[in-house]
Amino acid sequence: MTAPNSVLLGGHESAEARRQRRLDSFHPSYRRFIRDLSNCASEIEDLAESFPALLFALSTGYGSATRRDRSFALVCRGASLRQAADALGLPWWLRRLPPQAFVEPLPSFPTGEDYGLRISSLIPRTPEATAHWLKRVGHAQLAAGSEYALWLARQPELASWAEDQFELMAAWAWYSQRPDLLGHRLLRRPWGADMSFKRAREEVGAWRQRLRLSEYLGAGIERPWLADGVVSGFSFVALRTIEDFIGESAALDNCLDQYADQLSAGQSAIFSIRKGERRVACVEIGLHGEEVTMPTIVQLRGARNRRAAPEVWQATFAWLGGQRLEPLSPERHAPKPMKRVAARRLLWDPYLEHLEDNGGAQRFRRTVLERLCAHARRRARRLPSAAGRPADNLGARLEGKEA
Repeated sequence: MTAPNSVLLGGHESAEARRQRRLDSFHPSYRRFIRDLSNCASEIEDLAESFPALLFALSTGYGSATRRDRSFALVCRGASLRQAADALGLPWWLRRLPPQAFVEPLPSFPTGEDYGLRISSLIPRTPEATAHWLKRVGHAQLAAGSEYALWLARQPELASWAEDQFELMAAWAWYSQRPDLLGHRLLRRPWGADMSFKRAREEVGAWRQRLRLSEYLGAGIERPWLADGVVSGFSFVALRTIEDFIGESAALDNCLDQYADQLSAGQSAIFSIRKGERRVACVEIGLHGEEVTMPTIVQLRGARNRRAAPEVWQATFAWLGGQRLEPLSPERHAPKPMKRVAARRLLWDPYLEHLEDNGGAQRFRRTVLERLCAHARRRARRLPSAAGRPADNLGARLEGKEA
């Protein structure tokens, strides 16, 4: 004999079986809330098939209590679903999404018709892909706005990248639109709607390394290991600030702006070598392998990692030999911790204040900022001493590589 509540009765699905099937299509974390609301009225229960997004939104606190009550009443009175969605402030295009798409509370999307037409054409065809898609696009909308969200919605690789990488990419896109902030000045290239996803990932990787460099340098190195000087017409100038490193990298077309991990180890100092106003080379000074408190030349490179001319080498040896040598230590040129904290706040506070308005600040601190700091500490511990590294790091080109 067959249980009446779990099978088709006379060719028809029982009410209990239909209710359970509808409920099971939603994420387990929200089924209890959806069940409780669905029990209030059959019209509400039917939303599981006619408008899953509206049922999910009403069940998870979307919008204000007043708007939810109004939308609920409209559904129960048999009003059109469009009216109920408009009363809640829920975009109509969300009706196209299946129940499997909803794995976290819905963000506030624009309700305009143009946005709806553009994004509805980008919804994945398979229900299994909609959850990652909606989650990523929702975060993008909250963090960096409509154009960035629409750009991200077109990308095919949304399930293969980790959450912290998407969070950092959204911050990169947000700073791309604000040229007056420090985070924008650290960009190698800002986000644009015509940029490929591959190029965007490369630019986020480069920006991440500049962020680490800024984290280490803070407001700048106050006491370089060696004094600036002029020898044989060549000027030797210590790189102290993040702007110094970015400018030197651009002038010599090398990866000095990606040098965060080496500097964080506290065993390197970089000096620009200039002929008048022209930058001709840069030199990395490290701790000597045997006399560990004495300086040594780790590497000396010209533009694009080319070998420096003999006269540059001669001038560099003469400059180094003319220094008043004192015992060196990694702590000597490291910025003070409090100044690093102040520089970090200057960088991130504008974005965190923006995220506070939509509840994303805590998630960003957890998924991005804490990991950036932890990664820098791990890399610094793993790096060998400067004297023991192969001399190819300074000019190694990072074009097309991710940090």
